[in-house]
Amino acid sequence: MPNRRGKRFRAATKIPVGFIGAATRFTAELHDISTSGCLIRCPDVQLAIGDSGRLGIQIGYETMRVAVVARRAIPGLGIAFEFSHMYPHDRELLRRLIMWIASGKPVGT
Repeated sequence: MPNRRGKRFRAATKIPVGFIGAATRFTAELHDISTSGCLIRCPDVQLAIGDSGRLGIQIGYETMRVAVVARRAIPGLGIAFEFSHMYPHDRELLRRLIMWIASGKPVGT
């Protein structure tokens, strides 16, 4: 896709994700992730493009919490989110998560 800003890394194992928005809450699995956003596997969730909320991704014993905006819905797969704000500690957790996924090791080891 020409609008992508970062290389995407596909999760080979199940990585749980939680979303909390103004009118929606759900849990799902991470499909892929980059430094600028992620794709969440949630084929039954209806979310409008532009809706915002908070995403939590479990990484070992810690949880990365980040503000996100829904950018694209992929029928039968899920929702693509852009990271809109994160604290430095969460940025470090994101870096570690991408390193774990890229290495093929189980997340959190």
